Amino acid sequence: MTALPVEVILMCGLPASGKTTTAGRLHRALGGVLIRSCDVYADLGISLPAWVRRTQGFTRDVAAYERERDRAYLEMARRLDDALAQRARPVIVDAVLGEPDKRRAMCGIARRRGAEPVLLWCRCDGIEEVRRRFSARAGRDAMPEHEAADLSVLRHIQTLWEDPSDDAPIVVYDTLRHDVSVFDPTAGPLQRLLATALA
Repeated sequence: MTALPVEVILMCGLPASGKTTTAGRLHRALGGVLIRSCDVYADLGISLPAWVRRTQGFTRDVAAYERERDRAYLEMARRLDDALAQRARPVIVDAVLGEPDKRRAMCGIARRRGAEPVLLWCRCDGIEEVRRRFSARAGRDAMPEHEAADLSVLRHIQTLWEDPSDDAPIVVYDTLRHDVSVFDPTAGPLQRLLATALA
């Protein structure tokens, strides 16, 4: 879609922040390619519920899980590169992307392929709503999009999370209030497009 001000939308946010729901809505509205971390996990045979059990809620053997998680990020990066090489536009990557090195890697791939990336940070700052969203996943964790059904997943990711506010361009979507805002003025056209697509 040549009218898009960017060609790569990198979803970012903690578990239960609304990333996957938002990514799906954007994909339906904008077309292109959707790369979901939960699908990559499934394709690689990485079961998050199994890792919750194996690590006893991410309290032991966490390094082994982190290696698997890194493997999934490498695969997402490969898929992003492949989609851009095939001139697919836009590409939406749905992942936590909570660590700066992971965000930089994805942005680097996009720019090497001549595509402008934007970070779309999904936030849900209401802890009761986050708990409700986790509760709604109970018993449905066999479905890739609901595999993060245990609060230990959130607690673990919070230990790795680094605020992306200084990354640019960045758009913030509050999934509780359904409000789109912008941290970087260069993302203004995308902010308007996202506000329309997410309305």
